[in-house]
Amino acid sequence: MFGVFVWFILDRVIEMPIFVLLFVLLGTAFVDIDSCSSWIGKKVWFLSWVFRHRGMLHSLVGCLVLSTIVAGFNRWAGFGFFVGYLSHLIIDCFTLTGLKLFWPFEFRVCGFIRSGSWVEDVVFVFVLAVDVWLVFNSLF
Repeated sequence: MFGVFVWFILDRVIEMPIFVLLFVLLGTAFVDIDSCSSWIGKKVWFLSWVFRHRGMLHSLVGCLVLSTIVAGFNRWAGFGFFVGYLSHLIIDCFTLTGLKLFWPFEFRVCGFIRSGSWVEDVVFVFVLAVDVWLVFNSLF
């Protein structure tokens, strides 16, 4: 939901093709490919053996490398993938577990929200409500 929110904000500033939103969603989901409990991770479960969850793929290095690869095919697609990927990383930085955002350095960016808690649910519902408002605002 946060990736969609960021796309809406950027769409008001940058004139983008609509398909960029699809790559924002793909980038947002792709980050968790290293987790066998995520939707995308269940499809390619063997990758969780190679990549540790919240390791290299949950870092700016992973974000930049993979976004650059996608941008090699299409710049707008790479931009959308980058926006989605980065928005996922930003939200994960608010969790108690946090991220090694600057991997390979050990420094961990941690927040105050416990994953699966009611606070996370409140943040999700709030961002969802803002997204719905932005959709209706852009349609009417």
